Amino acid sequence: MKDVQMTAGVTTGDQFETVHYPDDEIILRVARGGNVQVIEYNSTDREGPPSHSHAWDEIQYVIEGEVDFYVNGQWIHGGPGTVQMLPAGAYHFVRVPEGTARLLFITIGPPFDGMARELAAFFAKGTYYTDLSPLREIVRRYGLRLEGDSAKSNP
Repeated sequence: MKDVQMTAGVTTGDQFETVHYPDDEIILRVARGGNVQVIEYNSTDREGPPSHSHAWDEIQYVIEGEVDFYVNGQWIHGGPGTVQMLPAGAYHFVRVPEGTARLLFITIGPPFDGMARELAAFFAKGTYYTDLSPLREIVRRYGLRLEGDSAKSNP
């Protein structure tokens, strides 16, 4: 079992940092004070990222919209109230089939925020899926593994 480390306190709704991916807005709600992070994720991403696993545990909760979840080879469609539990090492990704979806992520383990910031900087350069070597370097540095280690390994 992972050691959960967090600092006691309250983070008010006006305390956050926002980073962007091409089709996502990632709001880092709680990103300091331990290895538990809370992230709000707003997405219109129709394809989702490549299927991947990582070294942290993650809980994903659908607040609004409809989402297709892929986990360990299976697809599940869910709307508001759907929860996906992802132990470290589970291959997964999320896509939004239409409209916009809003999710809450809780991560436990190695910090998510550093990777989110680096990926946002990578995508800001306009190199999304055109030169994958920097992307692979970023995700590997944070303990992610791409399923099949291909550019787009979505089933």
